[in-house]
Amino acid sequence: MSIQPAAGFAARSTPSWRAGFVGLGLSVLCAPALAQFTANGNVNSSASVVRILSVASTSELSFGTFAAGGTAGTVVMSATGNRSATGGVTLVSTAGGSQGTVTLSGTPATSYTVSFPGSVTLTATSGGATMNLGSFTSTLTGAQGSLNSAGSGSFGVGGTLSVSANQPIATYAGSFTVTLSYN
Repeated sequence: MSIQPAAGFAARSTPSWRAGFVGLGLSVLCAPALAQFTANGNVNSSASVVRILSVASTSELSFGTFAAGGTAGTVVMSATGNRSATGGVTLVSTAGGSQGTVTLSGTPATSYTVSFPGSVTLTATSGGATMNLGSFTSTLTGAQGSLNSAGSGSFGVGGTLSVSANQPIATYAGSFTVTLSYN
């Protein structure tokens, strides 16, 4: 079978050496784009193993005994043990409450950061009434502390208890998580 040029076109032949140079030229022009360059380098790595940071509550955060009036209020216990009331809450002086104390141990002379939840609920041991505990404070500066040379430390914890108007008479209890992490 032979291929004939279409009407109006003359048959022309291209010398094979010219077609070879055109193909070679294209491959030379494309070569840098297709070339693969590699380089090797070293990356240093390291790791430090520390003691697990352990946390314990050695005294509970207690708001003591108080009376709830016809207006809502709060009982505030500072991280250093000072108690005060606002609104319709009257403090009973014979049962003053106390700040909480948290002790921890870990890697000696290491700094840490503490964080508290936004708020938690204390629930009456009978009847199901609740109060919210929040606005946590600590004796740490800027929520940061350092373990001593033996790897131990402690800090005080305070907070604000929200008391509803005519809060039901009961004993209320709950707990919250203190989160500590190495800096």
